[in-house]
Amino acid sequence: MAWMIASEDIKPIRELVYDYLKDAVGSGEIPSGERLNESELAVKLNVSRTPIREAIRMLESDGLVESIPRRGVVVRKIDISEIIEIYMIRQALEAMVFKSAARHITPEELEKAKKHIRDSESLLAEKKFEEYFYTNELFTDTIIEAGRLPRVRHLIGSYRDQLRRYRKITLSDPARQQEVVRQHSDILDAIEARDVERVGRLVFEHLEGALEVCKRYRSKAS
Repeated sequence: MAWMIASEDIKPIRELVYDYLKDAVGSGEIPSGERLNESELAVKLNVSRTPIREAIRMLESDGLVESIPRRGVVVRKIDISEIIEIYMIRQALEAMVFKSAARHITPEELEKAKKHIRDSESLLAEKKFEEYFYTNELFTDTIIEAGRLPRVRHLIGSYRDQLRRYRKITLSDPARQQEVVRQHSDILDAIEARDVERVGRLVFEHLEGALEVCKRYRSKAS
């Protein structure tokens, strides 16, 4: 079925195509190593090849795809050393922005974050994993926005995109799902208490746990 652009979409076509492809790569719908065929994608998405080509260049800039001689553009497979490095970078950046959020978050943002945690608990109880994953993302987005550090937010977004498929894997285990809800709740309590140092420590531990789950998955898969 061809992908259609809704009438209310006001983004340039290349950005709509980029959003679609980034989500498909991040979710694993387009797996690692698969070639991105411009002609096939143009037919599937019901657009010309020009926005496909532009979107692919944007994905290459993000580090999500790479051009390989005689193969074309393929989805990058991230090796374990890169995953470890990205998590280390995220620990530094997210600790920074979450600590900033502890200083700047508004009552409205606090309530929004609390609602995301309550929604996460409800969705887990109903075994709605996709919705849970999305709500989990919204919690993090809310706190990052409250940090008031737009350049750091942009960097975090780029690194989170590169690991999106692995973040879904780390959240696929029921025990990890419950642990993440608890960790988010603890982080938010520390933010509400304006306990900056505790916030930084909890964020570091939260991402360290995610990395360990990811490493175990890669070890089993190899």
